[in-house]
Amino acid sequence: MNPTSTERNGALDGIRGLAILWVFAFHANALLVGWPSDASPGWGQSLAEKGLLGVQLFFVLSGFLLAQPWMQAAEAGTPYPRVGRFFARRARRIVPTYWVHLVLLFGLILPILHGGYAILRTDVGQANLWLHIPLLHFLHPGSSSSLGLNMALWSLSIEAQFYLLLPLLAPLFVRNRVLIALPTALLVALLWKTYAPGMLMEWVYLNVSPSRLVFFDPVSGRAGPFPPEMMRFFLERQLPGEIIAFALGMAAANLDTRLRSVEPVRQPLRAIDMAALAFLVLATPMLIHLSLGEILTGVGWRLVGMPLFLVGCTLLVLAAALRTPLIDRIFAGPVLVSIGIISYSLFLWHEPVLRLVATGRLIPNACDGAPCRIALALGLALLVAAASYILTERRRSPRI
Repeated sequence: MNPTSTERNGALDGIRGLAILWVFAFHANALLVGWPSDASPGWGQSLAEKGLLGVQLFFVLSGFLLAQPWMQAAEAGTPYPRVGRFFARRARRIVPTYWVHLVLLFGLILPILHGGYAILRTDVGQANLWLHIPLLHFLHPGSSSSLGLNMALWSLSIEAQFYLLLPLLAPLFVRNRVLIALPTALLVALLWKTYAPGMLMEWVYLNVSPSRLVFFDPVSGRAGPFPPEMMRFFLERQLPGEIIAFALGMAAANLDTRLRSVEPVRQPLRAIDMAALAFLVLATPMLIHLSLGEILTGVGWRLVGMPLFLVGCTLLVLAAALRTPLIDRIFAGPVLVSIGIISYSLFLWHEPVLRLVATGRLIPNACDGAPCRIALALGLALLVAAASYILTERRRSPRI
């Protein structure tokens, strides 16, 4: 079996679909079900609790797809992509849809959830308004929770920062340079996550005005002083702490390019296919039995668990890109592929829809019980995402 192009690759679209459904499940569980009061939730709810990890899968996928032109140029001995053209393509791909979302988020959804526009006249409201427009909101703690309207937007800010650095980072991962760049990225990420929060937290509290150090509760959306444990989480999740996911994606793009230039490739493909399947089989029960607290604050997860999880995600993305038989059969089905195609718009809109359903302000008294409300929210989010895709995305790059 020869590797094929990743252009409109059904398996990669299916992985996007899996990632966004997992993220949706995380927010649906928090907003419509609630965290379990005991230590042993059912396996479905336990997996939903870990849906924040779907963002890491998106990061790996971004690193893989966006670094490919640099890897292909290095392999062919041609010039690297033009930086201006790369930035223009990225802006055309994400900004129009994002700005339409922002206009509706602050113009229509904010007064519904906050009872008016008064919050925009406060210091924290102004910080949110102006930092969200250029995708810089996750660089400031006061805008990191997006006024409690759509906290999922933090990862889009991290993505945008990665885009700005990619023309500098990708050449470090070409050919055999990856053997130095990848361990360096892992070391940077682990050092940042371990030491940066403790080193920077006091500085933030001393130098940022309390009127801008406002935190919005992830479930209730209520505002309050920024708690130290969430400040630590905010600092830990800055780009240096997340760089290993993007780096693994870029390393996978390097390997993908090399495999496509070598014949025959049957044995490496079979090994990658089986390794990716093994990751799916083994990771699922491990994540079910792992506590959410360990993922959020555990040293073992930070130093060992998360890097291993990201390696598994990388194998999955690489297998999908190469269209290996087992992974292709799992992820290239029509449902996951269709959801994957609209995953960007669904990512933007799913949390606001969930919050509107949770408050009963979207369709009052539509149904009782968490399963019904989750189904309602998913259906509405898919409709809104499909409309957003048709109106703002369809003519743009299909790959990411």
